[in-house]
Parts: sequence; C-alpha cells; structure tokens
Amino acid sequence: MDGPDLVRRLAPMTVLGAFRRDPLALFADVAREPGGMAETSAFGRRVVFITHPDHVVHVLRDNHRNYTKDAPVYRVARPFLGSGLTVSPGGEEWLRRRRLVQPAFGRTTVENAARITEECLADVAVRWAGRDTVDASAEMSELSMRFACRILFGTELTGEAATLAADLRLICDHVAAFLARPFPPLAVPTRANLRFRAAMRRVRATVAELVADPRTELTARLAADAGSSPEQVADEVLGLFFAGHETLGHTLAWCWHLLAGHPEATDRLREELDTILGGRPAVLADLPRLVYTQQVVNEAMRLYPVVWIMMRRAVQADTIGGHRIDGGSLIAWSPYAGNRHPDVWQRPEAFWPERFADEDGRGAAYHRHSVVPFGLGPRACPGSNLALTQACLTVATLARRVRSTPAPDGGVAPVPSITLRPAGPVPLHLAGR
Repeated sequence: MDGPDLVRRLAPMTVLGAFRRDPLALFADVAREPGGMAETSAFGRRVVFITHPDHVVHVLRDNHRNYTKDAPVYRVARPFLGSGLTVSPGGEEWLRRRRLVQPAFGRTTVENAARITEECLADVAVRWAGRDTVDASAEMSELSMRFACRILFGTELTGEAATLAADLRLICDHVAAFLARPFPPLAVPTRANLRFRAAMRRVRATVAELVADPRTELTARLAADAGSSPEQVADEVLGLFFAGHETLGHTLAWCWHLLAGHPEATDRLREELDTILGGRPAVLADLPRLVYTQQVVNEAMRLYPVVWIMMRRAVQADTIGGHRIDGGSLIAWSPYAGNRHPDVWQRPEAFWPERFADEDGRGAAYHRHSVVPFGLGPRACPGSNLALTQACLTVATLARRVRSTPAPDGGVAPVPSITLRPAGPVPLHLAGR
C-alpha cells in the first residue's frame, strides 16, 4: 500500500504536544497521511502510528506472535492492574492464566450474569420511570459497578460504590495524564501521585478482601489455582473488574447519548421491543431476535470505542503496509480512527445502526474487520459475549420504559482518558410511555 519513503516522520515534541491537546485528532491526522502511517521517536524507541484496519489485523492476528504488550500504555497501568491478563506482556505464564480464566466465561456464567442483569435493571427501570432527568453517565457507571460486583464477587457494594467509582476515575485520569507527560515518575511523592497511590491502595484492598472469600465460579477458580499467589489472583480479578465496570458503563452512556440525539433510531428500537417483548422485560432468550437492539450497541461501540488506544512492541523486524518495522519498535493505533475508516465504512461519521444489516453501509473490507471493541486474535477479551449480553439487555429493558431526549445544553464530547468516556454528565430528559 505504501513504501518506506512515503511514511512521514513527525518531530517528537510535535507529537507529544498533539497527544496532550487532542490525541484523537492526532490519529485522525495520521489517517490522512499516505498509507495511514507516520512515525516518531518516544520512550527511547521508534514509534510507528498505524490507522488502516489491514495493519491492525496484521499486528493483532496475522502476525500476533511478533507483537507483545510490553509497551508504555500497559506498563503505566501495571502499578494499578498488576500483572493480570489485561496488561500482561504475554508468554507462557499469560497463556496458562488465559486458559484458566476462559472457561469461567462459558454458558453458565453468561446465564447467571443475565439473571443478575435483569434483576438490577428492574430497579433502574422503576427509578427512571419516576424521574424527569438523569445523568446517563453516572447512572450507567453505578449500574455497571453493580453488575461487576455481583458477577465477580457475588456481593453488593452499594455503600462503597460511590467511593470505589471515584477512585477508579481518579486512577484512570492520573494514568492518562502521566502517559501524556511522564514526569515526575509515579514514585515521586507529589500531591497528585500521593492521591493516586492512596486510591490504588483503597481499590486493591477492597478487591483483596473480596477475593479472600470467593463466592463466584471465577474467583474460586482463580483462588484454587496452585500456580497463582493471592496477589496474582487479586491482579487478575482487578483487571476483570476494571474492564467489566469501566468499559461497559461508558459504552452504555454512549448508547443513550446517541439514541437521545437520533429520535428515528429510538422509534425503530421501540418498535422492535414492542413487537418482540409485548410489554414484558427482556430476558436472555430474547436477544437473538432483538436484531436492531444489537445493531444500536454495535454502532455505539464503533463510533465511541471505549478502548481508544492500543500499543504493541515488535519483537523482531517485520513489514507493515510495505513499511519496514525494526525489532523493538512500538506500534500505536486508535480504534476511534480505525472504526471511522472510509475503506471499511460508508458514512463513517454517521450514527447508522442499520449499516450492520445493509451491505451498502459497509465497504469491501467489512467482513475482514467489522468492529473490534474486544480485540482480535488470541488476546481478544474473554468476556466479550458477557459484555454484549449485558449491554443489549440494558438497552432493551430501559428503552421500552422511557423515551430519552437531550437535556438543554446536553452537548457531550469524548475524553480520551484510559478509556474513552463522556466529558461530564450525559443529561437526558425522561418521558414515560
């Protein structure tokens, strides 16, 4: 697609400044370069930015053995997430633990999680029906935390949920800020670093306490593994808790934001729910028939991928898009830019859920790439089916009870922290049916 002479070299300070100001715009600018690539130097290494989905598939799937997660974006997160699957560089120990975790996300877990989701949603539906306005971001964050606590730990954390959520937000923002400006080191006792470390201690203490008394198949399975220390078990569960809470909560907030601004999509969604559910709550068995509901969730994940940045380190030399990649080079890309690539999507900036059922909405490369919020290849998220089940059940249950429209001054912009979250509240007016 492109040759080495066509790849633009960006000055490190230029890239650092752009990353601090607006990293999403940085990747969008790279996407407009010949071949959708650029390079710079950072962290003492060569950094290659890629944006074309073909290049991402090459790194994540086609030649995945040559690319490890031993990269800055994951190293910075390890003081919080430890050595869990989420940030582990890879290797035999990662593979052993992946094989240990994967069976715990089977059919029984999904069915149990669906039941928990349905119970939690019943409470939210009643509460929403009695209110005029809600902050969908705060509501979905609290809801996803309830999901994660009950599914992973078998317990409610209602009294501690607000503190835990605030600590998670502080940690995410601090790690993101450090990645953009890695000075002073996290070990230096600045006021911000001390707040970060205190928040980490509180979160890890909460998780360690819950892991010590396992009440679910997943935590019991990890705790019973003779090859894992209590600290490793806590790392694993913390990573799963973070992924299950943080990513799902923001994905649902983006769903409501998009539906509120597109009443025609809301009408079609409600028509499907009325036809299939007939006034009753959605359950797991309904999901195969709730086709448009799934399309709404997929389109929200395409436009606002919560995992907005990924990195890998090349173990050995390789070639991507005709461009030589030296061993040790860092590869960075943003699904936010890739999910809007015109080679894969027609009307890439539009909220158009029907594109997932309409061949005209997808480019020739769609079947190779689709939308990959959970990654590709052997390191794809083990809980993807569980997350999609919860997201679809949530949208189906709440959309049939209320009609959401944007509240005044309800403009929402994405903030690329560790995850892609809404900047501030997502205000919605609620109108009962």
